[in-house]
Amino acid sequence: MKKILIINPFGIGDVLFTTPVVQALKKEFPDSFIAYLCNRQVEPVLRNNPDIDMLLFYTRGDLKALHRQSLFDYLKTLLLALHRVRSMRFDIAFDLSLVNQYSVVLRLLGVRRRYGFDYKGRGLFLTDKIAIKGFREKHVVDYYQDLLKLAGIAFFERKTRIYMSAADKKSAEELLRVNSLSSGELRIGCAPFGGASWGKDARRKQWPLENYAAVVKKIITRHRAKIIIFGVAADRQNFETLKKMLGGQDIIDMVGKTDLGQLAALISGCALFLGNDSGPLHLACACGVKTVSIFGPADKKVYGPIGDADCHIVVSANTPCRPCYKNFQKPNCTEMNCLRDIREQDVLNAIERLL
Repeated sequence: MKKILIINPFGIGDVLFTTPVVQALKKEFPDSFIAYLCNRQVEPVLRNNPDIDMLLFYTRGDLKALHRQSLFDYLKTLLLALHRVRSMRFDIAFDLSLVNQYSVVLRLLGVRRRYGFDYKGRGLFLTDKIAIKGFREKHVVDYYQDLLKLAGIAFFERKTRIYMSAADKKSAEELLRVNSLSSGELRIGCAPFGGASWGKDARRKQWPLENYAAVVKKIITRHRAKIIIFGVAADRQNFETLKKMLGGQDIIDMVGKTDLGQLAALISGCALFLGNDSGPLHLACACGVKTVSIFGPADKKVYGPIGDADCHIVVSANTPCRPCYKNFQKPNCTEMNCLRDIREQDVLNAIERLL
C-alpha cells in the first residue's frame, strides 16, 4: 500500500482542478491511502470525495494567523502537525504549492519521492520536478497531468468533480422551499462578484454590475426564469447596489447565506450558471451545469471552464492587451477595458444558445 500526500493551499477553482489528479492516483493505486493538505476554507469541496482518505489543514495562511495571535499556540500547532505528518510515513507527495517551504519539510520528514513544479528555482527540495515560468498556453489541469506522467501514471480523465452530501442537498432544498422555488421553474444561478483569490484586486475580474443588471432583466422577461444571486457575506453591499439597479425585479438572494457545500448543491439544481472568472464558476462545471462566464485579464485557455465545450461558453472582449494575467502577475491597469468592452448582447446570445 502506498501513502500519498497532495498539497494545494489555493482556492476553490485550483483545488477543483486537482480532482482529476486524485482520481488518477486512486485508479493507479486502488489500495493507497491518499491525504490532501488544503486551506480550511475549501474543505467542503473535498470532504465527500471518496478517493480522499484524510484532509489536513496546516497551510501557511493558517499558521501565520495563529502566529500573530500566540507564539506558543503557533509552535504547538506546528510541532503537532509535523509529528502527525511524520508518523503517517508518506511514500509520495505531490506538492502543488509553487513554494519551497512544503517540500523542504517533506524532505526533513523523510518523504522519499516529492513531485512538483520548479517555479523561480523553488523546487530545490523536490526529487522529481517540471520547470515552469508560470501557467501559460495550456490549462492548469494539463500541467497537473504532466506531473502525473512524470510519476509514470498514464490514466487521466479531464473532468473536475465535487461530491455533495445528503445534508447539503437537504439544506439546499430547504433554502429553495423558504424562497418559494418549485422544481418545475427555470433556475439560473448568477455570481456577479467573486474573484476572492485575487484579494483586494478581485474587482479586476468582475464585469460591471450595471451590465449584469441589464442581462438579468432580459433573462427574466424572456424566460420567466428565477435568478438566484450567489456571493459571500462581503458581497452584501454590492448585492444591494445590484438590487437597486434591477428596479424591483424578483430575484433570490443567497449572498452570504450558504457554505460551499450548500452552494454546490444549489448550483447543481440550476439550468445554467452565469458569472465571472471565479470559484463558483468552477463549482458549476464540477456539478455538470452549463455555464456562461466572463473573462477579463485571465486566459480561458489556462483558467477556463473544464468540461464539454458545447456546455460552457466564455465571453471576453477583443481587447489587444488581454490576457494580461501571465506568470501569476496581476495586471497593473485602471481602465479594465477587457471587461468594460464585453457587450451585454454577446452574453445574452451565449445564454440563449445554451438555454
